[in-house]
Amino acid sequence: MKADRRQYVTARLIRGGLALLSAGLLVVSLPSPDIGWLGWCALVPLLLAIQGLRPGQAAALGLLTGIVASFGIYGWLFEVPSFDVRHAVLLALYVGVYPAVWASATTWALRQKIPLLICAPVLWLLIDYLRGHAGFLALPWGTLAQTQHRNLALLQIANLIGEHGVTFLVALGNAALAAFCLRMERRFATAALLILAIVHGWGASELFSPTAGRSMTVAAIQPNIQIGDRTTEAGRDANLTRLEQLTREAASLFPDLIVWPESAIPGDLADPALVTRLQRLSRDTGVSLILGAAEVEKFTTGDHLLTIGRRAFNSAHLFKPNGTTSPPYRKRMLVPFAEYVPHADVIPWPEWLAPRVTELTPGDAGQLFALTPQMSVSALICWENLFSHLARESVREGAQLLVQLTNDVWFGPTAAPRQHNLMSVMRAVENRVPIVIASNTGPSQVIDGYGRVVATTPDTFLESTITAAIAIGGSGTLYSRTGDWFVLLAPIGAIVLHILLKQVHPVRQGRHPWSEWIRDVPRFLFVSSKTALSRRVMRRTTPEG
Repeated sequence: MKADRRQYVTARLIRGGLALLSAGLLVVSLPSPDIGWLGWCALVPLLLAIQGLRPGQAAALGLLTGIVASFGIYGWLFEVPSFDVRHAVLLALYVGVYPAVWASATTWALRQKIPLLICAPVLWLLIDYLRGHAGFLALPWGTLAQTQHRNLALLQIANLIGEHGVTFLVALGNAALAAFCLRMERRFATAALLILAIVHGWGASELFSPTAGRSMTVAAIQPNIQIGDRTTEAGRDANLTRLEQLTREAASLFPDLIVWPESAIPGDLADPALVTRLQRLSRDTGVSLILGAAEVEKFTTGDHLLTIGRRAFNSAHLFKPNGTTSPPYRKRMLVPFAEYVPHADVIPWPEWLAPRVTELTPGDAGQLFALTPQMSVSALICWENLFSHLARESVREGAQLLVQLTNDVWFGPTAAPRQHNLMSVMRAVENRVPIVIASNTGPSQVIDGYGRVVATTPDTFLESTITAAIAIGGSGTLYSRTGDWFVLLAPIGAIVLHILLKQVHPVRQGRHPWSEWIRDVPRFLFVSSKTALSRRVMRRTTPEG
């Protein structure tokens, strides 16, 4: 009886340890330390741990993985003064729900005799898509695809199937490794590795294909404006002077466009003197400027009292050397609980969870900035680069270059800005369009249409500029035109494949193939916790117990 109890406890501990190992691998595969190849085996320990469990038990292990991974990936949020342990726990529980659902659904599918190589990658794909399209809770940050931002050969497939498709392929690789460990579905696993090899080979050929089309020179300004620098009139004027100096420095290399970060302008562009100063800067340097600024718009309520209201926007503006400007682009995807409180009119959010913020108004449409009659640019502000549909829409409308204006000063010298930039790598490859990241505190980067970082500032929290020549985008890609078709096609294909396999190779009843592997390792490693507990109860009910 004591031996069975030890076996039961040890099995639980081993399974929990494997779930924690998956969490650790997910964390270290992202910046920092950014060991991307570990993303190919990050799910393997969890897949091994859930073998033989009921869906509810598997969900608990998935939740454990998600919670621990959340603290590791999003730990930089503690740099935000209003963020405390209560918020971290809620975030971890929310993030943990996704791997919990995946682990539970995968276990259920395995019990239905659906092959691991079919169910695990497809279910992870669907969970990943849901996480990126969950309304104000959408958080497509730290995906499996983003762990491969340096694996440029693999990333090229994103111009066909998008970031979600790349995530599916990495999940497929994880499932294949797990299948080899479990000594099951080896033919499927070998086929999966062959598919991955073909994808890598095709991607490598794309990287070495000749680049056609025109090129342009772009520059990004990294002014390193601190939060306290904005609180006084003298500080705001010093910031603008610094931006002007860095712009003149960058203009000495004759770029076609200079980009400033999000909220770089320390004032409202309704001020005619400020607008004149910026127009003069563009005229003197002979370079077009795209810059981030606050914007306040007055409006009448339309009632009989004609009350004057105010709307605040986070916006991007274009200033051209000839003195003309374009209508501003207004940020459409606002950050929940930072730039607005979601559904505040119907949800009574507690003050500690949703402190009052300066409510911004979202923009209602994209905006193309025409540098020349043949050259159009579109802007993404801050975390809008997380959402692929915004970049895709801009490219469909004619954008040949995307600029991302961001300000990650709030997160200090952490991994947050480097993780944030990974999304722009995905957007560039998906649409074959270069992206210029102008970050207040860095790292600012220029990324070409193949995901290659062709220029970057040396470090964060340093005043700096970067300049690079890049090939501008063309008419977009299959993904630009069709979107996430692969997310729909993959489950349908999986269902059809499973039906065909059942017809050709009926599933044999009996012990699982992975039971042979169990005997080759410590016997307790994958002994079902349910079985061990049942034996314990039965022995207690017998006279010998």
